[in-house]
Amino acid sequence: MKLMNAEEMEEVIRKLYAPVRNFTYQSFHGYVLYSNFARYQKEIEDLQVYDDDVWVTSYPKSGTTWTQEMVWCICNDLDFEGAKQNIHERFPFIDFVQIDDGVADLPKFLKPLEMLKEMPRPRFIKTHLPWDLLPKQIRTFEKRPKIIHVARNPKDVCVSYYHHMKMFNVFLGNFEQQWQLFINDKLVSSPFFKNVLSYFDRCDESNILFIKYEDLKKDLGKSVLQVAEFLGVDLSEDQVEKLKEHLSFESMKNNKAVNHTEFIDYVRTANPKCSGGEFIRKGKAGGYKEEMDEEVVKIFDEWIEANLSNTKLRFDC
Repeated sequence: MKLMNAEEMEEVIRKLYAPVRNFTYQSFHGYVLYSNFARYQKEIEDLQVYDDDVWVTSYPKSGTTWTQEMVWCICNDLDFEGAKQNIHERFPFIDFVQIDDGVADLPKFLKPLEMLKEMPRPRFIKTHLPWDLLPKQIRTFEKRPKIIHVARNPKDVCVSYYHHMKMFNVFLGNFEQQWQLFINDKLVSSPFFKNVLSYFDRCDESNILFIKYEDLKKDLGKSVLQVAEFLGVDLSEDQVEKLKEHLSFESMKNNKAVNHTEFIDYVRTANPKCSGGEFIRKGKAGGYKEEMDEEVVKIFDEWIEANLSNTKLRFDC
């Protein structure tokens, strides 16, 4: 296996990491984001935050949508009828500001900051932004909204991120090139560990809950109760069972309110080269074993150990 040097990685980024409408990338506090973020950074920095807001944060492809739906249902008395509304409208995704390149007819859900100004409280907000780029009122603990951060083992994240980028025609290269960009912190929302640890290092704060995708897969009922307790909601055994059914892989995969069909259709219209596909693909823990050979797994294991050796964070992978 030939590993790319820095110059070769930059060449791959220039030629093959080609997002919708040819967005460019730059660093914000050491994190890779679309350059369009600069237009909204100050507005996000100064965003009015309320103590009754509920945020779900994560690195991309870590079980975010699954966690969002769980959180929204818990906080809304398991209103499955209300949950038929598109999750982007119930749970605005702040990072969508990066897609705004001046197009006048952007769908409402791609204007999250406008939506947040109009939403009734409590508001539900999703982001892949690290702690360092959250609104100032959160970072200074002037306001203490509930924050649930969901993390997933980086091997599965990398594989899922690859298929996600291919589906949206964001990356034109192969998996070998992509995983090397991933572990070298070249993908949007990276560095992976810096992003995840920015929340893990603050999980002792009373308003922050750090959960893992693998724990959700292992015992969803237990995780539901943990999240409900954090949110101050009591659930009966019957309610837990109903929510588990609603959150099952098959239910989520076929639920148009959460499987991002509307967003995929929008991207395909805006970018005919986008192949489309399934946003909720396999939902496995350990699925990386089907796509990474032993040599790549060894490289990842060494990378993970190097980044976590001085922390208490561990992943089941």
